[in-house]
Amino acid sequence: MIPTVKNNSSFSAFRNNYLAVYLTVMMSDWLQGPYLYALYQSYKFSMYEIAILFITGFVSGAVFGTVIANTADVWGRKKMALLFCLTSSTASLIRLSDNYHHLVVSHLLSGLSTALLYCVFEAWYISQHQRKGFAPPLIGATFSTAIFLNGLVAILAGIVSNIAVEWSGSLAAPFVISAFTLVFAGLLISSSWEENYGESKTNASGSILKTMFEGLVVLKSDVNILSLGMAQTVFECCMYTFVLLYTPALEASITASGNQESLLPLGYLFSGMMFCSMMGSIAFKILSAHGVQTDSLLSLALFVAGSSFCFIVLNSANTSYTVLAFLLFEFSTGMYFPSIGTLRALAIPEQNRTGVMAFLRVPMNFAVIAIMLRVETMPVLEIFQICALLNFVGGLVIMWRAMDPSRIGAAAGAPAKAVGSSHEL
Repeated sequence: MIPTVKNNSSFSAFRNNYLAVYLTVMMSDWLQGPYLYALYQSYKFSMYEIAILFITGFVSGAVFGTVIANTADVWGRKKMALLFCLTSSTASLIRLSDNYHHLVVSHLLSGLSTALLYCVFEAWYISQHQRKGFAPPLIGATFSTAIFLNGLVAILAGIVSNIAVEWSGSLAAPFVISAFTLVFAGLLISSSWEENYGESKTNASGSILKTMFEGLVVLKSDVNILSLGMAQTVFECCMYTFVLLYTPALEASITASGNQESLLPLGYLFSGMMFCSMMGSIAFKILSAHGVQTDSLLSLALFVAGSSFCFIVLNSANTSYTVLAFLLFEFSTGMYFPSIGTLRALAIPEQNRTGVMAFLRVPMNFAVIAIMLRVETMPVLEIFQICALLNFVGGLVIMWRAMDPSRIGAAAGAPAKAVGSSHEL
């Protein structure tokens, strides 16, 4: 069927509404990134105390992440999107306080917010897209546009946060802007989104437990999904460790090089790193278009990430090289996310996707916790050495996965085998 002008206009309005909300909430999230560590450092907290705050967020995300997707399916995705705006804006404003216990609450809310952010908005869009009868390929086109624009928003957020800190003289300024951004997103959602559900409103707990169990069965029985889970765990564990430690690593590099900088332009650095992440995603598209296998691209991303950590370790006294290594790592993240997303889409059965995805995030969260608990006793460079090793091991595992003959069907696009709803304990 050839789409009519009316259908094109209707889809464009629908897509643009979703993108306006999605990019607004992502803007709020990116605004908080550059100065979070610096803000806590200004409150005179030790690195260990800051790490505990980060750990609180990861534990919260691990707990809520296992159930929140199903809860949103049952309770309504619009309601849960509004809950995200409430919890995330509250967490941002709490960070204006230098009371440590208040900040613990802030990170508990951030964990819940993160779990909502990475499942509710996408699920709402897909359900609404299908309900309105738009062509299925347009879903991928929307998400591709969203990913590209999200990169631009991240760059803009770094610039805005840097300017806000310079103009106000306060490291808390980006968090205030973030909260107001979320209020605007909440108003957009309230006024323009329809409610949709993924499951019957009845027997919510049964639906959640069944989906989780079936996801665990799939994960346990499929070595190809397990290998992807291992790669996800090592890369994202190192990524979140990098988020905590890149600021102190940069400060240590500046000190070792004999320079002094009273106020680091962390927002501009963040924008530069986000630009490199965009370049990584563009490299993924170009290499994929030239026939490079997705497994190879994921393996390459892991090896580049490992090399970037090695570069940091070997050039710790050279600030320019340290920043270059940061940029190289962010380039690898731009290649990693489309690679892992594509492979997960092929490997994980649609029927069990929510449960499997929830369990894949659990080991990553606890691996991050294990590393962060050592930040006070282990030098940053030693932690980065561990990150380098983990990424190299992950790259080798994905190379092994690519040579596994049992996954030929999946590579060809055959659907993964699902655990049916009749599966019993």
